[in-house]
Amino acid sequence: MRVAYQWIGKYFEPRLSNFESLKRDLRRAGIDISLRMYLSMSVFQAMIGFVSSLLLMVVLKIVLPTMPLAFIIIIPIIVSISMFFVRLAIPSTKISERKRKLESSLPTAASYMAAMSSAGVNPDQIFFSLSSDELDLFVSHDAKKISRDINIFGLDIIRSLENASLRSPSPKYTSFLEGINATNTSGGDLQSYFENASKALMRDKVQDEKGYIEVLGLFAELFLVACIVTPTFGIIFIAMIGLQSTMTHTSLMTIVLGMAFLMIPILQAMIIILVDGSQPMD
Repeated sequence: MRVAYQWIGKYFEPRLSNFESLKRDLRRAGIDISLRMYLSMSVFQAMIGFVSSLLLMVVLKIVLPTMPLAFIIIIPIIVSISMFFVRLAIPSTKISERKRKLESSLPTAASYMAAMSSAGVNPDQIFFSLSSDELDLFVSHDAKKISRDINIFGLDIIRSLENASLRSPSPKYTSFLEGINATNTSGGDLQSYFENASKALMRDKVQDEKGYIEVLGLFAELFLVACIVTPTFGIIFIAMIGLQSTMTHTSLMTIVLGMAFLMIPILQAMIIILVDGSQPMD
């Protein structure tokens, strides 16, 4: 990381303004490294991928002399470019995951904050208590940063919550923090705000769970059609064609095995990814 930052980062330093969207994504994804460091490491890993794939292609050329010579250069270039852009896309995926986890734990956190507020605890102490690892809430990770801003960097609760809302990937969490600031600065009743917010967030969570159950039914039907009915029909259809044509036994076995060990697992993996991406966090 030090080598990448010193030798590659200096070329990015005058051009960091061109990556402001990536800088915001890093903040919202919870990736606590500088933009220059992230870009430097992305290029450094792409260079490692280029060298590694180049060596691999040279070995393959020695083993397989019939392999086209152009592959030795084309494949490493494709690998390095792909690695760089995958690194740039990682913050976006982390933002989506962090958003789901924040919104899932927010109703419980709001209820906890309402209970603390009813005991007369100040907002900064509420976030300090919320940052405890014993609660096992994802909001606790952000509460630690809020407490750090207050207790270490000397910011007040209003400024620290503003910073937290800027790095928030969830509109619900941003609105929740802004509501705390608005209630606190206007002299409103924080206990009532926390109670109303927890009820509203819990209603939203129940609606999300109901929506997920409906979507899960659609995925079940999709799994039945794509992974059971269609492959079965395809195998029967191929067997019938094989009986009425000159297709060899080897060709038939290749097609059937390709469907069984390639097409069906790929379809199942795609459905599993869709289900995992759409389900609310526990």
